[in-house]
Amino acid sequence: MNVAILNAIDPDKSQVNWGGSPVDAYVRFLQSAPNNFGFKGYTVALGEFPADASLYDGYVITGSPSGAYETDPWILELMDFVRQAYQLGKKLVGICFGHQIIAQALGGHVEKSAKGWGLGLKPFAMTGSKSWMTEPVPHCALYFVHQDQVIDLPPQAEHLAGNDFCPNVMYAIGEQVLGVQGHPEFTQQIMQDIFKRHVALQGSELYETAVSSVENGRPDNQRFAQWIVNFLQA
Repeated sequence: MNVAILNAIDPDKSQVNWGGSPVDAYVRFLQSAPNNFGFKGYTVALGEFPADASLYDGYVITGSPSGAYETDPWILELMDFVRQAYQLGKKLVGICFGHQIIAQALGGHVEKSAKGWGLGLKPFAMTGSKSWMTEPVPHCALYFVHQDQVIDLPPQAEHLAGNDFCPNVMYAIGEQVLGVQGHPEFTQQIMQDIFKRHVALQGSELYETAVSSVENGRPDNQRFAQWIVNFLQA
């Protein structure tokens, strides 16, 4: 199976140590669960796209500091690409911004939340179960870094997880689309790098709570790596 990782992070604007590029971080994450995928990265934030949506079996769209509702040319092109891939029956997985832009492209609605920042290790309830979820559990936790949220899911989407702060943490459309607001690809080191960027929040209760959550808890990254691999293979 050939999977393209659509990197929505401009490398010139990222201060995070990805251990290479953001694509490298996503490949390491996905390879933590057994698979025989072939991976190819495209920095869509710089206008680099596959020549045609039919070229790959599946697409993974990364997080981004940009908003799915913005009108930069590459964001509009990515929305068109998502719709083309969906019409072709291709697998689509979105993480954070990826989760949001897939929802926006397929009829949902994304906006900056009035609740402010979701930052740190956050638990959420699982509200749905799918065949690719090995060892279904009632609750999970992931690292979160976001202000934007999917407010309305696409009409055809199934709600899979949420919490009071972010009701739409996870959704699926059949066996073809999977969106996750949290960051299962983030390591503790990546989160610590991100904390350094949020100077304006340092010293606040939100910031201190987020730092403590990362230092004292563990995300379900491995579980989500296996789920996403299973989903892509299903």
